[in-house]
Amino acid sequence: MTTTKKNTLTLKTEQALRERILDDSTKIGDKLPTEKALALEFGVSRTVIREAVAALRADGLLEAKHGVGVFVSQKVEPDTNGQQPTGILHFSASMLDILELRMAVEVHAAGLAAARRSWAQEAKIWEAADRFRAALADNQPTEEADWAFHRSISEATNNEAFQEFFDRLGLSILPRRALEGAKRGTLITHQYLEKSVGEHQEICEAIAHQNVEAAREAMKKHLGRSQMRYRGLMVQAGKNAEKPDNALDDTT
Repeated sequence: MTTTKKNTLTLKTEQALRERILDDSTKIGDKLPTEKALALEFGVSRTVIREAVAALRADGLLEAKHGVGVFVSQKVEPDTNGQQPTGILHFSASMLDILELRMAVEVHAAGLAAARRSWAQEAKIWEAADRFRAALADNQPTEEADWAFHRSISEATNNEAFQEFFDRLGLSILPRRALEGAKRGTLITHQYLEKSVGEHQEICEAIAHQNVEAAREAMKKHLGRSQMRYRGLMVQAGKNAEKPDNALDDTT
């Protein structure tokens, strides 16, 4: 299946699910059918269902409870002025600015996690890293596992403000959420994600050894690579926009 077709299916499925959630017959707290049931209902793959659900989670309409299922968390859409419902933050700043903010927050969070984590919290961080690795190996979407990894580190700080930061932003905190399909495929390659697996491992090990500085440096390296990758994509996009219509694209 081509990337364009897949993105179209995801958008259509997301819209169909959104309409179901906002329908009067659906109540807050209702549980969605299983991935398999939804895939059969909409005639799409389970991967498309996961991506549509992830988008609606980022908008605050759905909430996943690990091992239980996905539930309707609210039924409020942005108003006509583009204002988002209470509880979910959506920055108007560029993704580069958001990545810079994440660097400030998450580097410090990694250090705090290394100093304060409990055994249970450390296990949760390792589990999230393993979920990311497994999803990548199975060619499944990695967004939720990636978010869960960073969220578990914020939890290990034992500072509620760090946890709330992630909960308010949801999946929108990930750079790939700001990219359209073609650009997302350019930025988030399989090779790029494989490097993330190794970086997650370094962060986990530093936190496990309660090495505050190593945890901070590992997180700085991890987020810094995202900044460089995204900045490079934006620079290239600017160069392409300046080319004459008949110019050849040398980026392939």
